[in-house]
Parts: sequence; C-alpha cells; structure tokens
Amino acid sequence: MTHLPAAVSFAASLLLAGAIVLSSYCRKFTLPIERRWHALSAGVVVAYVFVSVMPELEEHRLAVAESSFGMLLDTEKRIYLWALAGFVAFAGLSRLRSVPLHGVRRAGWLYSGTLLGYALYVLLIGYLLVCREDTSALSLALYVFAIGLHLFMVDDELAEQFQRRYECGGRWLLVGCALFGWALGIANAFADSVTSRLFALLAGGVLITAVHAEVRAETGHRFWWFVAGSAAYAAILMLI
Repeated sequence: MTHLPAAVSFAASLLLAGAIVLSSYCRKFTLPIERRWHALSAGVVVAYVFVSVMPELEEHRLAVAESSFGMLLDTEKRIYLWALAGFVAFAGLSRLRSVPLHGVRRAGWLYSGTLLGYALYVLLIGYLLVCREDTSALSLALYVFAIGLHLFMVDDELAEQFQRRYECGGRWLLVGCALFGWALGIANAFADSVTSRLFALLAGGVLITAVHAEVRAETGHRFWWFVAGSAAYAAILMLI
C-alpha cells in the first residue's frame, strides 16, 4: 500500500474537512435547489464508485485473500463481502437517519447513533485519503472532488434533520474525524490487509449513502439530475 506525501494529503484532508464547513455557509444558496443538488451530487459519487473505486477492489483482493484463514468461504471473493458489509451497514445508518424524531429521549438516541456512525464514516474517508494505490495528483483530485461533494451533501442532510443538535457540535466532530483519519493514515495505523478491507467497506458505504435519498424520491424530476451527474462524471473518468 503506497502513501501520498504528508503535505499533499494534509492539504487534501483540509479540503474534505472544508467541504463539511462550507456546506453550512452555502445553505442559503443551495436550499432553493436542494433536491436537484442532492441528486446531482449523488450521481457524481455513484459514477466515481463504479468507474474508479470498484476496479481498485481487484487490486486489494489479493491482500485480503492472502491474509484469510480457513476454507469456509472463497478467499478470492472475500473483498466483495466487505463491500457488501459496508453497503448493508450504511443502509442501516441511512435508515436510522430517516426515522421520525418523536420524543426527547428517542431523538437523543437517534442523533447520537447517527452521528457516531457518520463520525466513523468520515474518519475512514480521511484515512483512505492517505493510503492509496494510485498516488497521482489527478487521482487525488478526482477523489477529493467526488468525496468532497458527497460530504457537502451529507452535512446538508444532517443539518436539515437534526438542526441545532448538529449545528452546535456535530459538524465539528465530523471535521475533526476527517483530520484524525488523515493522522491515522500518516501513522500507518493498520496493516495493508486491514486497509484493503476498509477500502471495500467504504466503497459499499459511499454507494448506499449517496443513493439513499434518490431511492426514496417521490418524483422523477430530480432523477434526471442524478442521471446527468453520473453520466458527466463517468465521462470525465473514462476520458482522463
């Protein structure tokens, strides 16, 4: 597993953290087009996962297979089980985020559980920013743009649901997790086999988190924004 230069990766982590902070300042501009904006962002991230991230799973597959023991499961396919686990786990988290907040105690538990899940999610994003197979500047820029746009959207949705609870401290927890994840990556906190599993977990998590709102859309108007975002970013990824 190769690592980006510390200064470069730190600057990229600041951009990801900044996307979370910037979301609150841009809310008055994005609110009138919120649904279309979310659909467009989801399309960009889905395109990035399918065109750029999924092919990288093959590069991580060998590291997971070599570190696996026992014959209960096909070791060659375990990397995809980790991607599935991420998909299922964050599908549950997305479902938790959409549960109505009835009652003070229930609202508190839902908020705490949701925020904890997203804190781990953002920490993982920061960690995998450093530990990358492709360390080129172009690959980094594509990652930061797609994931930064994704975090911008996630912050907007959390602020919409939890309002003052999230505004008073939740946002800064996510910012801190992005930077702490970067620090873990610089410290080479996990073995390559673990990092490969985390990469697959994140791939599944990003996919379901991005499309969750689109799946439950009530109208088809924003679907075309989703299509436009995915088609445009897929074309960019295929051409460069």
